[in-house]
Amino acid sequence: MSSERVQPRVDDPRTIRAATEHMTVIEEARAFFEVITSSGGYRVDLAEPACTCPDFQYREEVQECKHIRRVRLQFGQVNVDELESELTARIRELEADAAELEKEADGLIKEASDLGRTIDRLHEVVR
Repeated sequence: MSSERVQPRVDDPRTIRAATEHMTVIEEARAFFEVITSSGGYRVDLAEPACTCPDFQYREEVQECKHIRRVRLQFGQVNVDELESELTARIRELEADAAELEKEADGLIKEASDLGRTIDRLHEVVR
């Protein structure tokens, strides 16, 4: 098996699923693995890389499915400290975005309330 390091993108959901979903990885031969998940068993060839899962087989844009990434994680081809650092930074960005959206939502709720009161006043004037 190659000792090549490959750092997956943290903004790709496959990376998150590779790190968090329950998978059993069995090394069958040099660079060949069986990855067993709740949806089935898939063969991974790290030399290519290739996988027998539908995601990899039928989506041309997919260069590495979650199964390939999981094997890379488990067998040391990913710098886990760097991945953790990137994920932590991404979490902070998302938390900041969420706080900003919450602030925006509060403003919109206030604006909607003000408009509701304006409509009520208009109804009073018209009557």
